[in-house]
Amino acid sequence: MNMTHPVRRAGTALVALLAGLFALFALAPAASAAAPPDANTLVASWKTSDPLYVMSGASLSSSQQSDIRAALEDSKSKIYIAAFPDGTVSNDQIAAYMRSIGQALTAEGRRDATVGVIDGTNLFASSGLVNQKTMARIANLSAQNNPGDITAVVQEFATRTNAAVDGDRGALDPKQNSSGGGSSVGILVGILVLAAAGGLGLFFYARKKKQQREAREAAELAAVKQTVEEDVTKFGEEITSLDTDVKLLGAGGGHLTEWQQALDSYEKAKVELAGVARPEDVRGVTTTLEDGRYALAVVKARVNDQPIPERRAPCFFNPQHGPSVRDVSWAPAGGAVRNVPACAADAEAVERGFDPQMREVMVNGQRRPYYDAGPAYQPYAYGYYGGFGDVMSLMLVGTLMGSMMGGFGGMGGYGAGYEQGLADGGMGDMGGGDFGGGGGFGDFGGGDFGGDW
Repeated sequence: MNMTHPVRRAGTALVALLAGLFALFALAPAASAAAPPDANTLVASWKTSDPLYVMSGASLSSSQQSDIRAALEDSKSKIYIAAFPDGTVSNDQIAAYMRSIGQALTAEGRRDATVGVIDGTNLFASSGLVNQKTMARIANLSAQNNPGDITAVVQEFATRTNAAVDGDRGALDPKQNSSGGGSSVGILVGILVLAAAGGLGLFFYARKKKQQREAREAAELAAVKQTVEEDVTKFGEEITSLDTDVKLLGAGGGHLTEWQQALDSYEKAKVELAGVARPEDVRGVTTTLEDGRYALAVVKARVNDQPIPERRAPCFFNPQHGPSVRDVSWAPAGGAVRNVPACAADAEAVERGFDPQMREVMVNGQRRPYYDAGPAYQPYAYGYYGGFGDVMSLMLVGTLMGSMMGGFGGMGGYGAGYEQGLADGGMGDMGGGDFGGGGGFGDFGGGDFGGDW
């Protein structure tokens, strides 16, 4: 008589019970999921030097969290990730939620960053460095190429995002960074093959690439720091040239509050310049210079018995020229016409058909306008123009810096950029992909941090 062993029967029943319970939980409505943390909570967590926020219940193992953090910490550009349990943020909530994150980052001075939200097996993304449609495609490709492997999704997402920040068209190449299905077994086999072919060679190659990246970043920092140093020196020279005229007004000019403000700004800018350790640090210096240059413009007006100038954005063509006096119609080479703030001399030059005195910087041995010098000069421009509302978006559309500053925060604020993304392409442009084991994704889609915020 063929009888099933009692233990085996009990085991079968237990498996069936567990399967039923799993199905019950899997079918539970998304509405039962815990509410997502507010944007300020996320930003506060990221400020602790941890680029990965993991909400309780998110399906990330300890090893996955470690691998994802490593990918984010190795990223050239700033990338922050928040991982939630499936259904924490619904499709009709994600737009407002991403916008609130962007606004919170803006308030903390971290506009030049990329944010990814992992909700179960969905990845949503927006960036202050890359336009929204590009981020949508990047998120979708990263998810599509790595079904079932969240670590590989984030690694590819970071690689593609950095390529986009650098202006590399390969960021949207469907075959770029594909892991051939993304399975853990495939990755392991690939690693073993590489190791067999020469793990030592791979190590030296990776070290060489890292050295090249560090050398490139050091060169970019040296270039942008030299640019700001020239601005500080120029400001100091203008103060010196005005010193005698101010003193002739009596009491050494001490009765002019703006004169003291200009002097203080110059000293503060020198101190801030000495502390610059990365391109992002120059934003504070140029913000200080913008304050000081307006104060100096007021002093010049008082010395020459002229009306006090309006507080306007610096001259777009060269912020060394100080506050602008009016807007002029101008177009960059191959770009559309737009209104930009200009000083009196540059405004007159443009209106008469001449070239303005453009602020140029060295890039790869060639002089180029600062607004076409690449992402390293974003903080430089933000410091001068970031306090004047939509000036940045109006000025830089169609320029290299404008393309780098697109997305949810680069131009016009996180909210404006994000809403424009939706207007251009609907919810599908949010950016996202489903990296679950099924291998599909729906229409909607779903830096070197180094301890520095």
